[in-house]
Amino acid sequence: MPRASISAILVSTFLIITGLVLILNLSVNYVWSMILILLGLTFEFGAFGKSAGRFIPGGILTTIGLLFLFCTIMGFSYMSYLWPIFVVAPAIGMIQTYIVNRNKGILVASTVLFGIGAVLFGISLYQWKFVRIIFGITVIVFGIILLTATRKK
Repeated sequence: MPRASISAILVSTFLIITGLVLILNLSVNYVWSMILILLGLTFEFGAFGKSAGRFIPGGILTTIGLLFLFCTIMGFSYMSYLWPIFVVAPAIGMIQTYIVNRNKGILVASTVLFGIGAVLFGISLYQWKFVRIIFGITVIVFGIILLTATRKK
């Protein structure tokens, strides 16, 4: 039996999803994020035994698809806090590639992207008064710890 090509699998998957949407009268709003997730997972599973470089687009598409699915279900108002995931998405694919290849350059690049994403996520969450209060308390506690640690010496 001949092996199906990736394009045949993708077209078949798209047709099956479209048929399910039509039969079950599902909202099309969920379908486009599911297509991104399926494309990402196709790259993810296609990377095993082949080029580990397929993890990067797979990680990006899967992460962004999950983000869009969450926003479609919960509302796109959360995007004002979750937008740093766009920066973190390539880092997720790079981490997967690093796990397979153990290339230090990929690890450094993904760590930098994760760090930038974490800082941006912190900045976006800083809009909430609760987060500002917790951050302020944390800074005060670290200041007290620093003062008491220097006094003991």
